Amino acid sequence: MDQLIRLTIRGISLSQIQSGIYVLLLEEESGRIKLPIIIESFQAQSIASALGKKDPSRFFTHDLFLSFAKKFHIRLKAVVIYKLVNGIFFSSILLEEGSEIEEGKKIEKKEHKIDSKTSDAVALAVRFQAPIYTTREIFDKAGIYFENGVPIDKENETSDTGIEKNNLLFFKEKSKQDLENMTEKDLNALLNHAVVNECYELAAQIKKELDRRE
Repeated sequence: MDQLIRLTIRGISLSQIQSGIYVLLLEEESGRIKLPIIIESFQAQSIASALGKKDPSRFFTHDLFLSFAKKFHIRLKAVVIYKLVNGIFFSSILLEEGSEIEEGKKIEKKEHKIDSKTSDAVALAVRFQAPIYTTREIFDKAGIYFENGVPIDKENETSDTGIEKNNLLFFKEKSKQDLENMTEKDLNALLNHAVVNECYELAAQIKKELDRRE
């Protein structure tokens, strides 16, 4: 795991502008770089519940998986967010099967890796108290740098996406042609800045353009 970056959950926010949009904000250990991920309502509530911020009596599918895993000696070792394509994050869940001693005999543990929606993977990681990692490539592509709690341009200058270091200037009314002419990397960067700054109308336009390129 040395080549990966460990993340913690900074928080979950609900858009006050567009119903049903939640943003899961992950950050690296120093707290300077944050990774915003748009997630669905169910997964947002499940993560919040596992963090102790919702009604503990509510039972989610992720809780059932936890009970199942404990019964059959399955441990979730880690979650790795390993790929970002067209604004969608892809994750792997690393599992370990078998206990140290089963029926009085030592057994060999088996490791498995399965793909998962990132929001589901994080919901499970919280319940298993397992670490969450991502790659440096994803951080370079989609991470947002913060200074004194304010997002900044890591290049220390205005980028082609229209975001300035000092005042976070957004071209909120970018035309369809403007977005079509942007690279995928710039679209992802602009999407994440739009989400952090709650420019959800712009985020929806960018997401539509990314989906078109699939």
